[in-house]
Amino acid sequence: MNRVEEFLGKACNECRLCRYARENPTTMVGKIMAWHGRWCPAWKAQQTIELERQKEAKRLSNSRREARKRR
Repeated sequence: MNRVEEFLGKACNECRLCRYARENPTTMVGKIMAWHGRWCPAWKAQQTIELERQKEAKRLSNSRREARKRR
C-alpha cells in the first residue's frame, strides 16, 4: 500500500459519517455509503487497511498458538 492510499484510508477511518456507515451497514446511510464506496478511493483504501489488520491479527494469533504447542 502506498502513502496516498494509506492517507486516504486513515482519513476515511476518522470520518464520522464513514465510521457510522461501517458500524451500521443496514441503515440508509450505511447502504448509501456502501454504494458510494464502489468508486471512492478513500473507502477502498480503508477496506484494504482493515483487511491487512485482520490478516496481521490472525497471523499473530497463529504464531502464539504455535508457540504454546512447542512448550
